[in-house]
Amino acid sequence: MKTITVKSLEQLLKQQADIKLIDVRERDEFSVDGIKEAENIPLSELEARTSEFNQTDEYVIICRSGNRSGMACQYLEESGIHTTNVQGGMIEWNRR
Repeated sequence: MKTITVKSLEQLLKQQADIKLIDVRERDEFSVDGIKEAENIPLSELEARTSEFNQTDEYVIICRSGNRSGMACQYLEESGIHTTNVQGGMIEWNRR
C-alpha cells in the first residue's frame, strides 16, 4: 500500500486543485474538522459507493489515525482503484 505524510499531502494540496482526497470518517467526524478539499465517503458506505471511483484516477484516503483509511485503501485496491493512505490521518494533520 502506498502512503503519504501529512506534510506531503499539504504540499500536494497547494500544488494541485484537482487532487482526489477522500475522508472515510463518519459524517459527524468529518463535519468537525474535515479538510475543505476532501470528499466525505464514510468507510461504512464505501462498498455501496465504489462505483463512484474511477479506475484511472489516483485517490488519497484519510481518516482519523490511518486505520480506517488503510482498510479503505486495501478494499479499493482489490477493486482495481489506485490509492494512497495518509499516515497518521487527521491526528497528524491537526498537529502540523
